[in-house]
Amino acid sequence: MKNKFYTIFALTIGSLAFGQVGINTQNPQGIFNIDGAKNNAATGTPTAAQLKDDFIVTASGSTGIGTAPDASAILELNVNQLASGSKKGFLAPRVALTAYNDTATIPSPATGLLVYNLGTVPTFTFVGYVYWDGIQWRALDNNSLQPGTISGLDCANATLNPTTYTSGTPFSGTMSVPYTGGNAGIYAAQTIGPINGLTATLPQGNFVQGSGTLNYTISGTPTVSSPNTTTFPLSIGGQSCSATVGLGKVLAPGEYQFFTYTLPASYVGLLSTQVGGSYNAILGGKVKLDLNFTADSNQGSGAVTYNPRLVNVFSANIKVWYAALSSVDRYRRSNILLAPGGYIETDNGIYLNYGDNMNSSSAPTVAMTGTDDSMEIETIDLLVDAIWYRIIVYVSVDNLNDATVANNIRRVFMTAQRMSN
Repeated sequence: MKNKFYTIFALTIGSLAFGQVGINTQNPQGIFNIDGAKNNAATGTPTAAQLKDDFIVTASGSTGIGTAPDASAILELNVNQLASGSKKGFLAPRVALTAYNDTATIPSPATGLLVYNLGTVPTFTFVGYVYWDGIQWRALDNNSLQPGTISGLDCANATLNPTTYTSGTPFSGTMSVPYTGGNAGIYAAQTIGPINGLTATLPQGNFVQGSGTLNYTISGTPTVSSPNTTTFPLSIGGQSCSATVGLGKVLAPGEYQFFTYTLPASYVGLLSTQVGGSYNAILGGKVKLDLNFTADSNQGSGAVTYNPRLVNVFSANIKVWYAALSSVDRYRRSNILLAPGGYIETDNGIYLNYGDNMNSSSAPTVAMTGTDDSMEIETIDLLVDAIWYRIIVYVSVDNLNDATVANNIRRVFMTAQRMSN
């Protein structure tokens, strides 16, 4: 009799040891299953909607919340079946680490350990998820969180794009400042200004390892116009310097600069006025290349409707020399002392009109010779500050294959090349 009792007891214990446990369900989906809403089907596989409130542990140790876990996952969280407005997220442990290599707050952190750093400690202000890589805490994008340092900050080669700004006209651009000796560490966000109505902002980021570029957003409504400059004092990564921008693009020897604009063929006035604040055809921060449209270009062959103009946009007198050669004529002047705001027109008028004015409905020409005096190309050799520039100006009238003259446009092409050191 005693032997029978022990046999029954052993079988019962074995059944419990290797059986499934269900709480609020008679149909557990793993070795342990809590059905929060007590709504699982009595047999078979519960629906996804029924499993949304379940906690399931499988025989392999996988755990699912809101679902039966996928076989490839040690933990699966599923909120797909929760109604909009009732969905929930994963909340990781929140800590206040003291440094990028802090091992005191969490002793002996395991490689891959994930926490959310609150950034409340002054020595380590990064806010967000971080993981331990075995040596240091890193952001989820794998960027280092060690304090960023650089060995050099090259404000002398800072550039602004667009290169110029106009007083009273809202400006948005990018100031790029090269650096060397980056350690791949993190730097804090910066806001500098406003200076002359402009503010420089830099979001939090990481230096690259070695040489790189910092890109500041420059925005605001300037209180001065280029080539009057704006200087931003920079201090980052253990280096400081002052970046001066707004002078306009400074060409290196042999370098080209291209300017392209489109405007109505009927417009009368300065090209720079028509283009507005984005106009950036300025050489060396001193000479603006402009075009003075003196008449409507919607005219027939022989109409003279504009003149190239060189304008001193510097704050002091400048000395210039020029020689202009067009496909029709030539002009030159030497040792001109040009006052601030003063200008030289390099021709007595340039042909610009719609010429033959053919469009898509016109009878096509099979062969043509001669000229119709509809346009000129002018080349200007300019000397200023002992620097020789060569400028080419080409303007055309395009009827856009349309017989409506009011739709005609001018296409302006200008190039400038620095010819000397």
